[in-house]
Formats: sequence, C-alpha cells, structure tokens
Amino acid sequence: MIACLGGTLLHAVELVGEPQATTTTNGATIRWLTDVECGTRLQFGVNATTLDRKAEGGVSREHAIQLDGLAPGTTYYFSVGSARAKLGTGSFTTGGGAAAAGPQPSLIRRVLNVITPGQKVAPAVVAAQAPPTRETWGHLDSLQDHFARHGRDFSSKSPDDYAAQAWRFLQRARAENLPMKLDTTDGTLRVFDPATRAFAAYNDAGKTKTFFKPDNPTYWQRQPGRVVKSADLRFSAR
Repeated sequence: MIACLGGTLLHAVELVGEPQATTTTNGATIRWLTDVECGTRLQFGVNATTLDRKAEGGVSREHAIQLDGLAPGTTYYFSVGSARAKLGTGSFTTGGGAAAAGPQPSLIRRVLNVITPGQKVAPAVVAAQAPPTRETWGHLDSLQDHFARHGRDFSSKSPDDYAAQAWRFLQRARAENLPMKLDTTDGTLRVFDPATRAFAAYNDAGKTKTFFKPDNPTYWQRQPGRVVKSADLRFSAR
C-alpha cells in the first residue's frame, strides 16, 4: 500500500479508524480517514465477494463518497482505498425496509443482544473454544489481510486462531468491564483494553470487523460512539 502524490512515492498508507456509513432510504455517504493524502476510491455491491460498482473522488486525508439511487432496505458491502490499494472494508443497510434501524434504545438492544443473549459471562466462557470462524468474523474475504497485518500483535498461529482470539477478547471485555463504545450510526461496537492496548470492533451481528493493537496512544479516545457498560449487555434474548 504505497501512497503516491504528484508522482512522488511517499510511504505506506494507513486507514485511521474504521470507515463510517450514514444511510438514507435510497442513498449512503461513506467516510474514512487516512494518515496521509491519497486518492479516493470506493467499490461496492450487494455481494460481499463481488464489489462490482465503483465511485471515486479526489486526493485527500478525509475521504467521502456519496451514493445515490440505492435500493431501500438493502445491505451493501464495500471496500475503501485508493487506485493503488484497498485499505478497509465494511457494510451498511439502507433504510425503508425490514432492516431499517429503529430508535437508539432499540439499536443498542439489538446489537448487544446479538453479542450476548442475556446471560452474564462466566470465566469459563472467556477461555472456552471459540465458535467456527465463519460465525465470528464479519467478512471472511478480509480475514487473511487482517491476520497478515495484525496477527503478530497477538502471536496468532493462523487466521482461524486470530479470529478466535478476537471472539475471546469480546467475552473477556464483558467479563472484566473493559471500555466499550457503541456507534449508533451503524451498530459498530468498539472495545479497548488499556492494559494490553488491544482494540477490536464488532458489527451489529456481533462479528469481528478488526482486531489489533494501535500504535497511537490517543487512538481509543478518538474513536466514535457512546460509552456503554457491561451491565448494558444484560438484556433478555430476542
């Protein structure tokens, strides 16, 4: 991932935080931030493995792409980056259908119920064998890339081991009341361990989006979302 501005090679471009999506019934705006200026490219589609539509913008650190003419109540998958490199992935669901988000309390209940169906986490669960990777990782096509970039942060032996560690991190976060933030724009739950500097983000289905140890000491403070407590997870199952 090499940044190129004015024909001059700079350094590896890094995504700062996760891409953010704001949706309407027939449209969406995707925003993301990079550590240096680079081109703006978004690829998207209704199939996570076939992003057959593309939109582009100018050179910037603060990237934004507006999409119009989308189908209501539909989930779209996307990747963000420049013409030279893909930097991150995500998904969003347009409003107007059965999948449209409700008021904020309902969103919190929905997201956290998926992650935990109303039961307090016992210590044995934290150390338990994780479910299959396909049930814990959000986009399997992104797992190899995340493992290659961040697996060493946790001495992971394989992509599956890395995914399992991310799942267990969430269980430990609940048991130990680690800091959590819920982003009500898309249901992303972000978790941070100040002692180990481990950071993870989980989608509104409770599946891992990313898991790594940020180098920037203020990374967690700059993450969006409202603070939630472990006690907020103790809702009854849907």
